[in-house]
Amino acid sequence: MDKLNLKKQLGRYALEFFLLFSAVTLGFFAENYREGLVERKTEKMYLQSLIKDLGQDTLKIDYSLRSKEIKDRYFDTLHSVLYQSPAPWPTRKLYFISRYLLIREHFYGTEGTIKQLENSGGFKLLSNHDLVDKINAYSAAKEKLYQIQIARDLNAVPFKEAIGHVFQGKELAFLFDQTKFKDKPYSMGEPTWDPPLMGDQENLEQYFYWASNEIFIERNCRALLGILRVSAKDLIHELEKELQQSDS
Repeated sequence: MDKLNLKKQLGRYALEFFLLFSAVTLGFFAENYREGLVERKTEKMYLQSLIKDLGQDTLKIDYSLRSKEIKDRYFDTLHSVLYQSPAPWPTRKLYFISRYLLIREHFYGTEGTIKQLENSGGFKLLSNHDLVDKINAYSAAKEKLYQIQIARDLNAVPFKEAIGHVFQGKELAFLFDQTKFKDKPYSMGEPTWDPPLMGDQENLEQYFYWASNEIFIERNCRALLGILRVSAKDLIHELEKELQQSDS
């Protein structure tokens, strides 16, 4: 009878141990499954947010590219007037072009999601490592462009000084008029007459030298922006494909 009770107790203990072990194991798997669902949901959220940021980047790139294309044409006009056209020159055009070349339309990307991924360690949630490499390469390309834009800002200082030796400041100031030129970009238009130039031939040569430097940097930026735009579009395609795979 004692042996029978002992067997019953051992059986009950074994059953209780099995039930407890099963509960702990199932809880472990359930927690892992829940964490997996949360991670996949978070990964999907990051992918969608990256697509949105890259879409904004392409719009900004297009805007900056259009501005640089206009500057390129204006610089060609500047060269044509100064070195291929006889005097007297249409200085109203020179005043307008000189002031327009100083306008900046820098590109700065939408960094919110990428910064969040970097600061929170969210890149670990992205299962496609090739995709992570492409995102990092895109970020590096943007950083390179930012550095060139900084160089352009530094170059603008002597360019402004050269402009000051050739063009009258008060006439340059009158190029901006929100009432008179409200339908023009930047509310900016040409003078109504041909204001005289200042300085001598050496001042003019210095001015054109720094203007050519300005457009050289802008052309480099333009080339990099074109490459960056292609990269952004390709990355959007890769992210959308990754989203489709995660949904299937």
